Amino acid sequence: MNTLACFVVLLGVVYASPKCTKDAHGVYRFNGKPCASTTRYDDGHRGACGCGPANSDTPFAWNLADFVTAPNQKFFDDGGDSQWCGRNCGHCVKLTPTGGFVNGEGAAPHSLTPHIFMVTNDCPIQGNEEWCGQTGKPGTNHVNTKGYEVHFDLQNNKGQVSNQLGWNNPEVTWESVACPGDLVSKWHQCECFSHAGK
Repeated sequence: MNTLACFVVLLGVVYASPKCTKDAHGVYRFNGKPCASTTRYDDGHRGACGCGPANSDTPFAWNLADFVTAPNQKFFDDGGDSQWCGRNCGHCVKLTPTGGFVNGEGAAPHSLTPHIFMVTNDCPIQGNEEWCGQTGKPGTNHVNTKGYEVHFDLQNNKGQVSNQLGWNNPEVTWESVACPGDLVSKWHQCECFSHAGK
């Protein structure tokens, strides 16, 4: 192998690696912050938080075009097993790319700028074991097959994640944050808002 080819191979290996490292419990962290894996989905349904007209499976237009997420089931229901109106419906998280991604599953993002997403759907364990198979909520050291306590499947129906953010399944750090005003008012339209009494 010539020197240039060797350099390209080595650069590719370094570039493709996750930036998060496992702590003593085997949970990925980056600069002390909890990490999460991400994927994208294109869902034309109103989702498990009921963000569409009642008695319909049609989503509100914003639930297709805004920055919304379907986290793993144990995050969606804060450790519970509900797949409808989970306790974290309407909850917002700030996701910040680390610059890494799961090997073979994505690419480094164009920017490390964080973005806020609101929970409007669920990624159930059954059928999604690889990414959403965590058996406990964050903080209990239960990870998916990739080593992350949390997974966020990001709505990309209008290309908002792939085109606007330039994200292709990046590894991120995550933190709970207050929802911006526009997302708060949109959450109030969802069926599960009235169930939650929020």
